[in-house]
Amino acid sequence: MYNVDIDVGGTLTDGIFSDGDRVVCAKVDSTPHDLTVCLFDCLTQGAVQLGFSDLSNFLEQVELLRWSTTITSNVLAELRGPRIGLIVSRGHERDLYGAQQSSPILNRVVNENNVIGIDGPDGAAILKAVRSLLENGVRRICVSLQGTLQNPEQEHHIKRIIDEQYPDHFLGSVPVLTGIDICQNTDDMTRTCYAVINAYTHSALAATLFKAEDELRYSQGYSRAFLISHINGGVAGVSKTRAIDTMESGPVLGLYGTRYLATIYGLKNVIALDVGGTTAKVGVIQNGEPVYSQESDLFGIPLRVSLPYLRSIALGGGSVVKRTGEGVQLGPESMGSFPGPVCYGLGGDNPTLTDAFLTAGLINPEYFLGGAKQLDLDAARKSIESVVAKPLGLSGDETCRAVIHRAHDMVAEMIAAASRQLKQDLSDHVLFAYGGNGGLFACGVAERSGLNDVYVFALGPVFSAFGSSVSDICHVYERGFHRYLGEDINTSSLNRVIEEMKATGIRDLLGEGIKPDNAVFSVELELTRPDGAKIQAKCPQLHFVSADELRRKLGPGFSQGEASIELVRMRVSKAISKPALVMSESGPEDPSPAFVIERAVAYGSQGRAKVYKWESLKPGNKLQGCSILEAQNSTYFVPEGWNLEIDQYGNAQLTCAADRVSNNLTHATLQESRAYGRQS
Repeated sequence: MYNVDIDVGGTLTDGIFSDGDRVVCAKVDSTPHDLTVCLFDCLTQGAVQLGFSDLSNFLEQVELLRWSTTITSNVLAELRGPRIGLIVSRGHERDLYGAQQSSPILNRVVNENNVIGIDGPDGAAILKAVRSLLENGVRRICVSLQGTLQNPEQEHHIKRIIDEQYPDHFLGSVPVLTGIDICQNTDDMTRTCYAVINAYTHSALAATLFKAEDELRYSQGYSRAFLISHINGGVAGVSKTRAIDTMESGPVLGLYGTRYLATIYGLKNVIALDVGGTTAKVGVIQNGEPVYSQESDLFGIPLRVSLPYLRSIALGGGSVVKRTGEGVQLGPESMGSFPGPVCYGLGGDNPTLTDAFLTAGLINPEYFLGGAKQLDLDAARKSIESVVAKPLGLSGDETCRAVIHRAHDMVAEMIAAASRQLKQDLSDHVLFAYGGNGGLFACGVAERSGLNDVYVFALGPVFSAFGSSVSDICHVYERGFHRYLGEDINTSSLNRVIEEMKATGIRDLLGEGIKPDNAVFSVELELTRPDGAKIQAKCPQLHFVSADELRRKLGPGFSQGEASIELVRMRVSKAISKPALVMSESGPEDPSPAFVIERAVAYGSQGRAKVYKWESLKPGNKLQGCSILEAQNSTYFVPEGWNLEIDQYGNAQLTCAADRVSNNLTHATLQESRAYGRQS
C-alpha cells in the first residue's frame, strides 16, 4: 500500500509516493484557476511512474493521501474573498481592539462600511445591523465582542438571534461565525482577526476540498483517508479542518521536515531556507524544535498568537527582473507557471530569475525537470540583454551575475532580519536549503550570511511534500481560563478543562475514522506576568492534585501572584506511517562515474563548471566547485571554494573555508555593485 503526499506551490505542485521502501517524486505545473486539476495531474504522473496505467487502479493501492494547498494563502494575499460583515463592540469599529487607530484588515479583508458597533445584545439593534449588512451584499457575518473570553454567552446569544430570523432553509440566510468559536486567545484583536480571516477564506477552500473529495470518492473510487495539512505541522480530515488552519501550511511542513532530518543528523540549530518559483521563506530550528513567535502576522495582519517563526518574501524562479536606476530589482511580480519565464516559450515577455540562471549556464535548457520541459536559451538571453543589460551598459554575463547576487542578498537580508527579530546569533547554525531553487541559492546565501555548513537534499525539490509525509495527525484545542497562579487556584477547574479537551480530541479522531489508541495528549499553558509579558509553559502531565504541584511542574519563578493563566492549549497527535530513509554504505570518493560534461558558466567560477548527474552520485563521493549537479527535478550548484560530499542518506553536505565566507560578506566588484544598486 502507498502513502501519497502532495503540496501545491505557487508555480509547481510536488508529490511524494511511497510504499515504505520505494519513494517516487512527481512535479507538475500548478493550476491556480482550479487546484484540483494539478492535484489529479500529480496523482496521475505518480501512478504512471509506479507502473499503473489507470489512476483508479493506483488509488486502490493508496492507504493515505495528504494534501497541502495554497488556497487560503492565495485568497488572503490576493484579497479575492467574499464580502464579510463584522459586528463589534461600539467604539471599536475602526481599531478592532488593536493599538492602531485603523486595523490593518480594514478596507482590505472587511470594508469599513460593513463593520457595525453595538452596545449590547439588544435584539432589535442586532437585527437592524444584520439587515444593513445584507443590503450591502455581505455573504458571511462575524461577531466578535470585547471581553468575550470571560463571557462567551453574549456572542452565542447574538448568533441565535440571527439564526432564528434567518434560518438555513431561507435563501436570505447567511452563515454567522463567532470569534469565540474560532479562537480562544485572550487578545480581542487577535480573536477578531482570526474570525474574519477564517470567514474570508472559508468558501474558496471548502469548494475546492469538497470538489477534490467528491472526485476522489465518487469518480475514482478512493475511500480511505484524505487528510489536509495544517499550520501546526500536522494533518486532519476535511470535516475537522478550518480555513485558517491551512494558512501557510505547506511552508510550515517544510519546517517540520527540517526538524525531522535535523534530528536524524543530530543537529540542534538549523536555518531552513525554502526557495521555489514564487517565494523564498526562512524558518529557524533551535534545540531541535521550530522557533515559535508570540508576535506573528499573516500577510501583514498582526496576530498575538504562537505560530512557527516563518518569514517570506516574493522571490523565486519566476520573479520578474527589472532595471531600476543604475541597478536591478527582483519581484515582487512573478510570472508563475503560466505564462512563466521567457524561456518557457509560453508568452512570457518579462525576464525572470530563471532566465538569468539559464543564461548564466547554471540550468541545462535540455534537462529542465528531467527534460520534461524544454527551455529556450536564446529567448532568455535576448530578453536579459534587451530589457536590463543594454539600458545599464552591461554585458549579458555581468547582468546575470548582478541578478543572481541580488537574489542571494535578498535572502541573506531575511536571515539577518531573523537574527535581529529573534535576538539570536545564527552564525553557528547549519543551513538546510530546499525547494525547487534551493540548490541554486544554498552556497551563495551561506557565504553572505557567514555560514560554513550547508545541506541539500535528494527530496529537496519536493521538501514540503516530504514534510507532509513525516507529519502526524494533529489537532490543537484552546480554552480561555484566566486564573491567577496563587495559593487558592482551583486545580479541579483546570483539570476539568483539560479532560474536556481530551474528550473532544478523542471524539474528533473517531469522527475521522481513526482509533485514538496510542494518541499523545500534551498540555501547554499561556501565562501573563504583571508586566504584560506572555510566557508559554509546557506541562508534563494532564492532571494536577494541588496548586503547589502545578507550580512545581511549571518550574521556578512561578510563585504566588507572579503570573496568571490565560489560556490552556492541548495538542492531540496520532502517529502515522512515514517513509523509510534508506541508508547505504559509503563507497569511493571518486565521483567520475557521475560526470557528464564541462560547460561554460558566467557565475561562481573562472568560466567553466563540471556537470554531474545527481542520481548517479553515490554515498562517499566527493567533489569540489565549480560543479553543477543536475537532478530530475532540480539543479544544485557548488561554486569554487566549496566542497560537497554525498552522505549515507543520499543527501549532500557542503562545506566552505571560513575565510571565503567572511570575504564574500563584503566583496563585490565595483561593476556588480553598480548593477544591483550598491546593496552588496
